[in-house]
Amino acid sequence: MNMIKRIHIVNINNFFPELFELTYPTVEAYAKKFGYEINLITERKFPDWHINYEKMQVWEDGKGANLNILLDADVLIHPEFNDVMTFVPRNFIAFNDNYNASAKFKLNNYFIRDQRDVGIASNFVVSTDLTHDVWKPLKITPEEGKEITFVREGDIDEYCLSHNMAKYGLKYCGITWKPWMRKYVVHTGTGDREYALDLARKTVDKWSKLL
Repeated sequence: MNMIKRIHIVNINNFFPELFELTYPTVEAYAKKFGYEINLITERKFPDWHINYEKMQVWEDGKGANLNILLDADVLIHPEFNDVMTFVPRNFIAFNDNYNASAKFKLNNYFIRDQRDVGIASNFVVSTDLTHDVWKPLKITPEEGKEITFVREGDIDEYCLSHNMAKYGLKYCGITWKPWMRKYVVHTGTGDREYALDLARKTVDKWSKLL
């Protein structure tokens, strides 16, 4: 049976094209090597929410896949990095960074019952066919969402993922839990555009010498 594996990237309104020209080819190379389809999310389907919530399009776009990866458009991934399918157990989700959910969100009873207090950073998230519930859109209004995220409104996507992990009791693991792995996945950020571009250029240049 052929495995269906998808990488999803949100790039609406061609955000930061100079950076995307550097990051996207690395994702393409990784996808080609390990047999992933790439799904570029370029149109809004949740226009009343903060644009970051468009990552929840993976709920529909990822159905039927054995494994889904969400990557931010500012992430570079080295094609020599392992296929995540080889180390993420089928009954787990995986993510590259996390924090205390209580530091960013008003916690509901699902978080309190779960007790792990884990907030998921959404720059690199992996799910399987058994853990696809992590992408399920919230059953609240955008106005209610604004009351839940007390650091940044744009954290609503991370709230949704973290909420679903707690609600469904999903197990999780890391993606780059060893120091050597960190050099194969680089998240530039976009807060400082000059820094992001410089880091991406240096990373691509370094990797070109390794390949």
